[in-house]
Amino acid sequence: MSKRSFYVRESELDDFQRQVLNKKVDKSFIVKGCAGSGKSILALWKAHDIASNNRGSLQIVVFSKALKSYMEEALRAIGVSPSLVDYWHHWKNNPRRSDYIIVDEVQDFGQDAINAFMNHARIAIFYGDSAQQLYGWRKEDTPLSIEEIAAMTGLGTENLVFNHRLPKTIARFAQCICPEGDDLENRCRNEGSEKPYVLKFDSYEEEMSSIASIIDNRGFDDVGILFPRNEDVDKATHFFNSNGLNVEKKSRGDMDLNWSTTNPKLMTYHSAKGAQFEAVFIPECTEGDYFRNALYVAVTRTYQSLYITYTDRLSPLLCEIPSELFNESLSSSTNGWFSSRSQSPANSASSSVYDEDIPF
Repeated sequence: MSKRSFYVRESELDDFQRQVLNKKVDKSFIVKGCAGSGKSILALWKAHDIASNNRGSLQIVVFSKALKSYMEEALRAIGVSPSLVDYWHHWKNNPRRSDYIIVDEVQDFGQDAINAFMNHARIAIFYGDSAQQLYGWRKEDTPLSIEEIAAMTGLGTENLVFNHRLPKTIARFAQCICPEGDDLENRCRNEGSEKPYVLKFDSYEEEMSSIASIIDNRGFDDVGILFPRNEDVDKATHFFNSNGLNVEKKSRGDMDLNWSTTNPKLMTYHSAKGAQFEAVFIPECTEGDYFRNALYVAVTRTYQSLYITYTDRLSPLLCEIPSELFNESLSSSTNGWFSSRSQSPANSASSSVYDEDIPF
């Protein structure tokens, strides 16, 4: 089975997930859960239930084009038409009524959008996490927290408690930058086999070459390489493609993502929301506090390995994290990945056995 699994086994659900999965769709409600709690997977399977049982017309709305692409691949995998999903800026110019509207990452939407969803559906189902809100700076239709959406709509909230994606080794690190101050570690179910890596390099070329070397030496085939800005994505894409590593990207209006391939996916922190990867790389990690929510989203995209790299000054968000929570070097020597840069100072991490059959 693919590492990116969109299937849910009843036996692997916790009680909170099972309650959401089995909840009747006779009235609108909200599902709140931390990163890795299975919100998007449960949203997909709620869509599957509605579509396969002919309960009525259905739309799925997400905020970004990247998440739309990810959800389309997921819908194909579970036998539901990918045409059901749309992204916000297209939907708001072409709204239509339906029996059901499912909204994923609802914390990115404001009051006008929430009202539009409620007015265009008999039943609206919202999934989200306030800690992953990325557009709070937006003046037009400022995004609302899950609590604000609940107060505004009067809808009941189902809570997902456990994190089924992150290993505790990653969660201990991630919770140090969590904007909500969440005790993420105690939400996670498995310990994991490796700490995050925080690695310093002398140059951009050395940094990117070493990332490619790690991907190759560890045999990663489900990789996200995440950046703060679109121009960073463009620059790295050019570097990798020029040096023989096939990558795919989402940058501004340029969408080149095929989620069924094993090519590394390059995108911004914002675009990565809702997705997950075996290995996540966060290069040039130097941004300040105003990137807290976005960096939190980025570091919580992995279900196994996390590599944070930089060439100048590390982001102040990470400087206060206790050193025992991460590795500052790799465990065994590697050769450089690119033939033109055969000598790399990076070391490859020791390989580990990992269960590929994960539900979230």
